[in-house]
Amino acid sequence: MEGWLPEDLAPFDGPREVGELPDALHVFLRPGGESLPILELYGAPGAGTYQQAVRLAHLARDAGEETARFTPCWVPLGAAGATPDLVLLPLLEQLLGGRPPQSLYRLVLAEPAALEEALIWPCRDVLLQRRHLVVLDGLPAGAAGADLLRLAHRLVQGTDSRVLAVSEAVHEAPKVPLVAYEVTDAPESRTTETSPLAQALLKSLERWQGYEVNAEVATTLLTTGRRPLSGIRTTARRPPSGIRRALRELYASGQLQETRQERYRLRPAPRTDARTRLYIDLATAVLDGFTDPRDGTDAYVDLMTRFSRAGADEVAAALPDRLEHQLVGRQGLFRLLRLKQSFWHATGDWEPLKLTAAISAREIGRPLPALETLATLDSPRTTVHKAIALRHAGHLREAVATLDAIPDSVPPDGWVLHTRAAVQCDMGELRGAERLLRSAVESHQVRGDAQGEAWAIHHYGRLRMVRGDLEEAQKRLEAARHMFMELGDRQGQAWTETELGRNQVLFGSHAEALHQLHKALGLHLANGDARGKGWTYLYLVLAHDASGDREGATPLARMAEQELSDVPDQLGHAWAQHCRALLPVAGLATPRTQEAQLQAAMGRFQQSGCRHGQAWNTLELANLWLGDGLIWESAAAGLYRNAQRQFEAIGDPCGEEWAMSLRWSAFRPGSRPQGIPLTARHLIPEPGTRADNLTPSPTPLSHIRLTLLDDDSTPGTASRITLHVDPGPRHPWSAPTSDLPWLTARATPLTAADVEPVHALTLKPSSQDPDGAEFLFTPRRAGRHRLLFTVEDSATATVLQQVETYIDVPDGESGPQDALSPEALRRA
Repeated sequence: MEGWLPEDLAPFDGPREVGELPDALHVFLRPGGESLPILELYGAPGAGTYQQAVRLAHLARDAGEETARFTPCWVPLGAAGATPDLVLLPLLEQLLGGRPPQSLYRLVLAEPAALEEALIWPCRDVLLQRRHLVVLDGLPAGAAGADLLRLAHRLVQGTDSRVLAVSEAVHEAPKVPLVAYEVTDAPESRTTETSPLAQALLKSLERWQGYEVNAEVATTLLTTGRRPLSGIRTTARRPPSGIRRALRELYASGQLQETRQERYRLRPAPRTDARTRLYIDLATAVLDGFTDPRDGTDAYVDLMTRFSRAGADEVAAALPDRLEHQLVGRQGLFRLLRLKQSFWHATGDWEPLKLTAAISAREIGRPLPALETLATLDSPRTTVHKAIALRHAGHLREAVATLDAIPDSVPPDGWVLHTRAAVQCDMGELRGAERLLRSAVESHQVRGDAQGEAWAIHHYGRLRMVRGDLEEAQKRLEAARHMFMELGDRQGQAWTETELGRNQVLFGSHAEALHQLHKALGLHLANGDARGKGWTYLYLVLAHDASGDREGATPLARMAEQELSDVPDQLGHAWAQHCRALLPVAGLATPRTQEAQLQAAMGRFQQSGCRHGQAWNTLELANLWLGDGLIWESAAAGLYRNAQRQFEAIGDPCGEEWAMSLRWSAFRPGSRPQGIPLTARHLIPEPGTRADNLTPSPTPLSHIRLTLLDDDSTPGTASRITLHVDPGPRHPWSAPTSDLPWLTARATPLTAADVEPVHALTLKPSSQDPDGAEFLFTPRRAGRHRLLFTVEDSATATVLQQVETYIDVPDGESGPQDALSPEALRRA
């Protein structure tokens, strides 16, 4: 049945239907009756008010006629948490089933004083839509209790809902429409026979005075600072056998009250003075990893507030880092707000939580507000998180500058290293990224930072994917996913699932990719991460396009653009606009519209500092303009050359091949490719590695092949160099025909050397020796020499490619050395 309630331990004793209740209680639970909307159920300790409230709530929920039922909402009140905002938070959480409204996300970084009014209206909306019975269990005495009764009146005024307030003494609350009912008959005495384990647990709870306890926290209380009790067997992530049973015994005997499912608290009477030592032992168990903070998080969060009240700020400041995974994202939103408000009420400030709150805001897709808060903080760790927030906002240049400002440390800060590598991957500038990530993993391992290590491995998987090493990427990403799951890091797990989906697209496993990406999308939705949703939509576009479903890809591109625009993430927004421009539905998008989208994407790529995106955008603009006849062909060739240079500058041979191929085919319309697959943008192979096997091949290219025939090059001695233009196996020039174009090749020394002939040589595109060109290279001195080779179309004098290489020339005594460098093998 809907609406959790504490168990009624004597369901067959006393009234079993609403009609059997005393008149005052019967009228209160009769929908549409004349009763006032608030009932205060009060009685001295031991009078049984708690048990009576449980019975009333059960009867209200389980009424025979559906039209007479209430949906219960049980809200236990703590002595330290009886302020209106700390009552409204658990109330709204229960009313919404733990699903926070969008308005609540904006309150993570707002000043605490603004929270109360912001919570009242969402609560009223739910109470208006459906009839609820709100139980306020443990109403404090005096003015604090009266304030809560006035709050209750605001909540249910004009609704069909009711409020049942449970207290020890009646309150004076003028202008609050309530009826008071005193409980005087104590329930029959229940068995007090409990096991030794339950008795030991009760003593620990009395010393602890924590707000609520579950089996996992009870285990920690019994085992911290001492040997485990005899007869208790523990297993990983599970409480000792018998602890749950001991808690049930204490509840059945009336020593504990149930606050939520399998969570309990002491009834008010037997509390004794708290033992600070027990608090410290419990905090130490969390900080040292003795206990898993995922089990019983609320108890450990309550500890932070207790330490702050006691002035133990150092311990209170250390706990948020350990509990971070349970405080960020959608699942931790209510918990984080409760902690923030508790800190504020206890100390008048919430400074120790600002970094955690900023991280939470960033992880739900609000990087700009996070940056505003981080700007008020000053520490190396804060600076790293500024860089991460800048990356999430798509401001890559600023992220690099922020990381550059962090002083070097020994050992190196792994977070700085892997964040820098992640930014490089986003920019498409991968030189040195692998070294950074290997150092990051090592640094995290030295420091014992499992979360940092998981993120470093995650980004290493991304790097291997972009490099085209898809099997290695799969292994690394799966390892990172396992680590995130062990840590309880839902954000890390969701992002790794997203990257695994992208990897499946590049593998060509489209059905698996769609399944994986939809799984990732569900995780991002559960985390409340708008940015994660946007990027996952973008990779779903990739999957649909790669499988030939362009019609299905187009609406997803619109959704990606909307989500990433709302964040805002400049880089993601730019890629979404770029993809939308290339996915017209049934030709409905005009070239002018596509051009506007590409130009808008170009502006965002430039703002973000993503040269990789700028290069691809330049290439697609050239394709669009040439295809629509918007500009002269010579100008289009200039754009292709510009794109080629941009790819060359960042070391992207895949993009460089596409640019060269399209530039060549611009003057041969019959050989133009139909379009560049979107997957091509996600592959930047290693230097010297051909991209043909990593992405659907463009129009097959020709390659310049340079060969140094004499390996004893010394100053004053001529060496022969041959140049061939090798057509690809499917290139038009590879066809068995004599009608091949004449090309010219020219060699230009860029250092102190002579090359003969000084004029251009003619050749044909063929791998056969007679069809090549031969040059004589004579260095004038020892050292490294650079040569520039230029190949042109003889008929049009169009430069087809320039290749620069170098030759190391030893002095006469050093003996022969290696010939051409790997740069000589660059594609043409």
